Amino acid sequence: MILFLLILSLLFNIAAFLSIYLLFMRQNRLIDKEVQHERALNEIEQTFTAYLLEIKEENEVFLKQFETLQSKQAVTGAVQPAKAVKQTEQEVSGSLISKTAKKMAVSSYQSSLPQETAPAEKTPAEQAVLLKQQGLSIADIAKKLNKGKTEVELMIKFSQNAK
Repeated sequence: MILFLLILSLLFNIAAFLSIYLLFMRQNRLIDKEVQHERALNEIEQTFTAYLLEIKEENEVFLKQFETLQSKQAVTGAVQPAKAVKQTEQEVSGSLISKTAKKMAVSSYQSSLPQETAPAEKTPAEQAVLLKQQGLSIADIAKKLNKGKTEVELMIKFSQNAK
C-alpha cells in the first residue's frame, strides 16, 4: 500500500513539475512578444521622427529659396512685366480650357444619372392623416393603404401627438 502511495505521489510531482515548466515557457513567450512589440514601436517612432525631421529640413530649404526668389523678383520685378503678362495669359487660357473640360465632364455625368421626375411620395402616416382630413373612415383608410385598422389609428394618433 505504501508503495502504491509513493508511486502516486511521484506521478503527481512529475505532473506538477511539467505544468510548472509549461507555464514558465508560456510566460517567457509572452515576455518575448512584449519585447518584440516594444522594439517594433521604437522602430516606427524612429522612422516617423526621421521622416518629420527630413520634411522640416526640406521646408527650411524651400523657405530660404522662396525668400531669395522674392527678393530677386522685387529687384527685377519692374524690368520684366511683359514676360509676366504673357505667362499669366497662358495660365488663364490653360485654366479656361480645364474649366470647360470640367463642365463637360460634369454635364455628361449628370445626364447619365436617372432623373427623378416623380415627386417624393408621402409616408403612410401622412397619407392616413390626409385621408382622415378628407372625411374617410378608419376602415376605408385601412383598405386604401393596405394596413390594419389599429395600425391606421395609431398612425393618426402619433401624427396628432407630433403636432
